[in-house]
Amino acid sequence: MDSLKDFLAENSHIRFATPESPDFADLCTVFVLNETRNPSMIVRPRSAEDVGALVSILTANDLSFTIRAGGHDMFGRCQVDGAVTIDMREFTHVHVDTESRTARVGGGVISINLIKELERFKMVVPHPVTPTVGFVGWALHGGYGMLSSKYGLGVDQILGATVIDAEGAIREADETMLTAIRGAGGTVGVIAELKIRIYPLDQVLAGAILYQPNDLSVTIQKFNDQLRESKKQGLPAALGLYQLVNNSPVGKTLTVLFVWASSDLDEGQSWLSKVTSWASVAVNAVIPTTLTAFNEIADSLVPKKVFGSIYTATVYDLTPEVVDVISKHAPLQPNSPDVMYGIHEFRAGTPYLETGSVFYSHRPHVIIEIIPISQSPERVDEAVKWAQSFHLELAQTDAVNIPPFCYIPLTPSRGLDMKTIYGTKYEDIKAIKKRYDPLNRFENALVQP
Repeated sequence: MDSLKDFLAENSHIRFATPESPDFADLCTVFVLNETRNPSMIVRPRSAEDVGALVSILTANDLSFTIRAGGHDMFGRCQVDGAVTIDMREFTHVHVDTESRTARVGGGVISINLIKELERFKMVVPHPVTPTVGFVGWALHGGYGMLSSKYGLGVDQILGATVIDAEGAIREADETMLTAIRGAGGTVGVIAELKIRIYPLDQVLAGAILYQPNDLSVTIQKFNDQLRESKKQGLPAALGLYQLVNNSPVGKTLTVLFVWASSDLDEGQSWLSKVTSWASVAVNAVIPTTLTAFNEIADSLVPKKVFGSIYTATVYDLTPEVVDVISKHAPLQPNSPDVMYGIHEFRAGTPYLETGSVFYSHRPHVIIEIIPISQSPERVDEAVKWAQSFHLELAQTDAVNIPPFCYIPLTPSRGLDMKTIYGTKYEDIKAIKKRYDPLNRFENALVQP
């Protein structure tokens, strides 16, 4: 630790904090307060050279370290008690090249800020439903979002990466290293910057549809029956839907976030009419707008710090049996304003990289995220009990509909079987890890083959 302290003393431009520092508590706090860890030091480098020097010092002195990007991990794994946190949140640059339709994005960029910057050039990229999530961490391990059906997952946008490797060297990732980065994240290095695809898009049709709250179970059944039939006929790639149940101003209701990612707003209005016909509507707030405006509203609804956790269930399809479980537990959802569940879908026809990725599956699937959180710690226990019961019953549905993989960023590390999750890709990750990080310097990365 003395070598690290000496380095920081000689490089005063690098901000850092120890447990004795007045800003330490604020810097180490994560989104879920009960998952906050106590690192030995938090260091906030400002350049790839800073990171390279830090990695060299830490590995030479056998000091454990973690990498924090957006810091939105529901399980606080971006930090470890007693380890050094390399906090990448100073890496906030976004450089847009409209001619090549690419952008270079710093490792600490928050998604809402990326969306705003791209909009200045009338460009977009797939991004999280929750706009306060760090973009790079989201993209590295998959990255589901409302534009995914048209453009692919976050992982499929990665064209290149500037990486600090296990020796502390700065390098542009070659295709072999990129293969692991796309789906296995930081297992082979610190991501200082990603080069990503971006897409031209200006105005969109977007907003929230709140269905009548009077018979929630029936509403959920009706909506999903109609959704199932519409998927058989084929949903347009431009249509993004995210259904959730939340405690809204009109009551506990099925709310559907709607995004039509196309300049053909007339067709979008046609699909809006269809979606609003699938059940009785209380409020239709879908309007011609921009993705920045849409995400700013979403941002205003997301609490900044909470207590609680998350439970996720992955299924291949929203079968009638799965919908029955959802419609049973949704009305039992506690009335705490922050508690909710939501549904991410990887739909048939979603574009993806056919090579150069270890992402576990591009077969259509659904991730149901059950979120028992509250800004009041005394309300968490009730929410967690509801979530556990909901999650258990989903796990007991038809095993044929339950895949072997799960979404690692939304799943606790305890009991994760990487070999099962990645299937045939596991040996690829293992070989790449052995090539670029044989001593496992990045032992605290989410993916450990």
